[in-house]
Amino acid sequence: MRVGNILFSAVHFFVIFLIFAVGAMFLALPYADYFRIQLINLLLHPAENCLMIGGGIMGFGALLFTLLYVMNRRRFFQLEMKGAKIEIEEKVIRDSVSTYFKELFPEDDPIKNVVVKGKSMVELFLSLPHEKEEEFYEQVEEELGALLARRLGYHSPFSVTFVENYK
Repeated sequence: MRVGNILFSAVHFFVIFLIFAVGAMFLALPYADYFRIQLINLLLHPAENCLMIGGGIMGFGALLFTLLYVMNRRRFFQLEMKGAKIEIEEKVIRDSVSTYFKELFPEDDPIKNVVVKGKSMVELFLSLPHEKEEEFYEQVEEELGALLARRLGYHSPFSVTFVENYK
């Protein structure tokens, strides 16, 4: 499971847990006299406990917000051409490589993931049929390099990882 999926699942878990907890608290409030009195005392006389609980919840919320922002921001790689810096989005790379593979494998899309590392390194995760020769994989890598250079002006080294089932 990817890190993004784990984080997204964790956020959903905590939101659902919070909703159920608030609902259960309000359902139990008429039957729990001691809890109701303690809750009223906590609200009438806030102490350090309220500051610690509130600070912890705010810190946790800020952490989740930051992680969601980092996870969902667009990923670019920077390309320097004739003194100007150009940023190319990850989706453009995926579409270019996908077009290439539609010619080779019209029934399947072997691109599992495209990762931009830092500002200038591209890594492609591909799942190709096992029965192909090693020369075929080398040819694919060379043609992808030529395609990225021709379409995007990307002449830097890139990484191609052939995987069985990458998720």
